[in-house]
Amino acid sequence: MEIYMSRILKTSHLFSLSLGLLSSAALTFNLVIFILLYPQVTQLLELAPRWESYGIVAAINIIIIALFQLSSVITLLADMIIQKRTSTLVILAVSTGIISGLMILADISLLSDIGTEYEMGWQTRGEWIILFISYGLHILSLLLTLIALRRNLHQDKKPAEHVLKDEVLFLSLHTTGVICGCLGLVGVLSGLLSGLSLWMMERITIILSLVILAPYLVILGIWLCRQRFGQVSSGLDEKQFQDLATAGLWSLVIILPLMVVFFALRFSPLNHESWTVLWLPLLIFLAVTSFSSLTLHYFKEYS
Repeated sequence: MEIYMSRILKTSHLFSLSLGLLSSAALTFNLVIFILLYPQVTQLLELAPRWESYGIVAAINIIIIALFQLSSVITLLADMIIQKRTSTLVILAVSTGIISGLMILADISLLSDIGTEYEMGWQTRGEWIILFISYGLHILSLLLTLIALRRNLHQDKKPAEHVLKDEVLFLSLHTTGVICGCLGLVGVLSGLLSGLSLWMMERITIILSLVILAPYLVILGIWLCRQRFGQVSSGLDEKQFQDLATAGLWSLVIILPLMVVFFALRFSPLNHESWTVLWLPLLIFLAVTSFSSLTLHYFKEYS
């Protein structure tokens, strides 16, 4: 059974790597097209008929990129669980892969908005900036994922002890929590300084918050399913929940006063309209960051 699973994992890694190479070409093509298209659209110039053909190719490329993100994330998560191993690189690759995959939906929405607003003669520089930032994330995710897939193929496939499997998932969960929490805090602080209109802030905040939290929620779901249905090592299981209880207590001590402060700010003269949208995401990301970082601290300090 282990040999069979190892073969499936190897095939999945090779398939994802092949898709990754194809996705590299697709990303490059789309980025070049967008760079060439940007000045013409923002200046509201008339587009040549050939751009319609390029648009069809770009749409196909988006599908290829989405398939690569889906395949690579599933492959890396499967390798993490079956081979009982992980690394910071793999966690980063999975986290950015999930975020990048979800951002593809935002890309489609942005391109649709750009097309509609261009036909109406409206300015679209803001949408283009977000689109280029999104493609920067796609490129980062592609590089991290290709390196992680290649490294997995060259690592020893011998399974580790059962206890390591529990530790891998536990550390992966909370390392991902710290990464997603910090990304969320950066996003919220950027929103406070952005000066966006309230309706745009609401739209972006809901989407980006879900996108940033997605990797953490996916690995959390895997860990919870393993706790519920898997055969968990009793020693490590007891240690995990002891660390979770301690970290949860200290996180509560940190978050409760902040909740009072945030609530009071909503009714103070210092309240800004963006604060009415961003205070809850800020509180959530602070809670995730503090809880995961404290859990890792206690786990590593007393293990």
